[in-house]
Parts: sequence; C-alpha cells; structure tokens
Amino acid sequence: MQKCAKNVRVGLYPILLTPREQESRARILAQDEGIDKELTIISIEGFVALNIIELATEESKDFFSVLKEIVEIYNRRLAEVETDLSLRIEVR
Repeated sequence: MQKCAKNVRVGLYPILLTPREQESRARILAQDEGIDKELTIISIEGFVALNIIELATEESKDFFSVLKEIVEIYNRRLAEVETDLSLRIEVR
C-alpha cells in the first residue's frame, strides 16, 4: 500500500490486484493511507475473468473454450518445468 501511496504522490493512478478474500482489507488499508479515492482495487479472480471474456470476444469464441485453452497451456508449461504435478488443473 505504501508503494501505491508513493505512486499517487507522483501523479500516477495505481491499480492493485488482490485475492478476492483480501479485497476488503485492501480497501481499509487504502483508506488508512488516504489514497482510497486515487486507487483502483480489483480482485485477481475478476481481473482474470474479464481478460478471458475479452479474449473470447476478440476471437469470437465462447468463454469456456478460451479458459480451456489457457488451462491446457498452463498444464503443458507446468509439465515442462515442475516436478510436483499436483499443481496441474484438470479440464473436464
């Protein structure tokens, strides 16, 4: 939050991505720093969903097919570098 406050002081308008369960806490911290009006706080989950929707719209595909492609790319990259494949996401 201190970095966001510093960015606000130099005239920037920061955007903070945070896990959904931490969104309320981030808003309180922004108020404590006095930057709640100059800071946008977005949940990571919402940000990712909006980006997937945007990709799907641009490619004239449905949301779930784009999401499936992203998960397949993730799993392929994971298999290339990770020994713990429990991080793999199952696609149904």
